Amino acid sequence: MSDSSISSVEKLPSPTTTNPNKRWTHAAGAWLGIGTSPGTLLLGVSISQRYGGSIPYISILLSFILMFALLWYQGLLGLNPPIGEGHNLTQISSRYFGKWMQRVVAALIAIGMIGWFGFSVGLGGAAVNTLMGLPNWAGPMILGIPILLFSLRGIRSWNGLAALTTVAVLLLVGLIFSRLGDNNNLLALTIPTPANIVIDVSAFIGYISVFSVRAPDFTAGMNSRRDLIINILLLCVPIIFIAIAGVGLHQGNGSADLVAILAAPGGIVLGNILITLSVIAPTLTTLFSGAPALHAATGIKEIPAMVIITAIGLTLAILRFDRQLLSWVIVLAAMLPPLVVPLAVESTRRRRGYPHRILPIWLWLPGALVSMGLTFLKQPLAPLLGLLTAGLVTTLWYIIPVQYHYFRQK
Repeated sequence: MSDSSISSVEKLPSPTTTNPNKRWTHAAGAWLGIGTSPGTLLLGVSISQRYGGSIPYISILLSFILMFALLWYQGLLGLNPPIGEGHNLTQISSRYFGKWMQRVVAALIAIGMIGWFGFSVGLGGAAVNTLMGLPNWAGPMILGIPILLFSLRGIRSWNGLAALTTVAVLLLVGLIFSRLGDNNNLLALTIPTPANIVIDVSAFIGYISVFSVRAPDFTAGMNSRRDLIINILLLCVPIIFIAIAGVGLHQGNGSADLVAILAAPGGIVLGNILITLSVIAPTLTTLFSGAPALHAATGIKEIPAMVIITAIGLTLAILRFDRQLLSWVIVLAAMLPPLVVPLAVESTRRRRGYPHRILPIWLWLPGALVSMGLTFLKQPLAPLLGLLTAGLVTTLWYIIPVQYHYFRQK
């Protein structure tokens, strides 16, 4: 059966990996650094703010399951053959996408990383300003520029930075539970409306969506699914528990401004020091992933790309982009998950021995347009409808050519 959409990519040699013996410990720092970012606290605060108190168990459970699934299917791509491709996302993209789609994927990741740079440095910079009594622009500059300089010299150890972030956030969470939070009734047994469930899940999915698409960068060269599972748990479990701590923080203070809570009378000065330390590893992650993505999207070399990401991110940070967390993650949940649907289907087909096909841009675009459009119209079911659209378009793309060729031969 002929099929013009079957790419010559199936004639390429099987990918090889430069480090076939990587274990979960090689990339644990990157996963843990995202999972323990202080943004997870604000995620819990924002969701609790919508409910006016405790959040439903069902939202937490579904969020965990769907985060795990998203990271699982993308992470599999980086594992060594025969499970995955054994390469990072940039190398994998050339085997799955046409040139236009490769640029789109890279651009989406670059945009996402710029936003996360603005969030992390905005939050950490605000903490610096509060501690030192500086104007709004000073803290982000004090924090962001040294991180850029460190990145330009090359990032050598994720695990050490992640350890710093993890310790800082865990201390911060401990202080919140012991001093600032209301730890009664953090979770509720009530069943929310479908719309509220989708909003809750979208917030968590949006939070990890950029990292999930980039997951092959951090699984490339690993041999086993067990290593992938451990890394996913290092990300998902802290997100859930730290977000629940954020619920307690909101119930105890009624505010979504973490820096202001810690600086208020009765707050904890040490808390803002911990916030400053805790954003360093996530910010470095944005440059590590964002610069190659911007290079792939525009052709700009990686060092200038880091400078551009820092410049735009610092502007967002000074404008306190961290205060827009819930809106930001919902936008990310609208843009990126529709991309994972066709990618997961095609990678599964390849593992089962089916002919390789190159994924066109219009497999992602309808779902993303539906999701983004409905998000701007404030339709709470927008991310779900975007995923369903992507699923429908992908299904039709695989079924219709088969039927066409079958009846033509008849």
